Amino acid sequence: MNIIYSAPPGATGSAPSATTTATGSGWSFIILLAMLFAMFYFLIILPQRRREKQFKEMVSNMKRGDTVITVGGIVGKVIDIKKDTIKIKTSMTTELEVTKRAIATVLKEKEESKEQQEEKDKE
Repeated sequence: MNIIYSAPPGATGSAPSATTTATGSGWSFIILLAMLFAMFYFLIILPQRRREKQFKEMVSNMKRGDTVITVGGIVGKVIDIKKDTIKIKTSMTTELEVTKRAIATVLKEKEESKEQQEEKDKE
């Protein structure tokens, strides 16, 4: 069984050109890696940090009387706020205690939103 090695036409196989190519490809690989990291940072990491910051701000500004919607779709009114959990009233007699992480949206009291709209109309 014979194995035949064939090179492309015009290839001389000189050693110096191979080393130059290897060094050049090393730098291009590092530049490509840096560009890939920058792309991941700006497209994935940075927006995630912004969303987390907005969530923390939303939860910290929550107060009694606000209406909340949980991740599971339960709508209730905040009646008590603890360190890691909140107690919401979903109907006349049903009270649920959920973690703050389970809150998807905080809707402010209707009175506050009406006052804000009136102030905007006056301006």
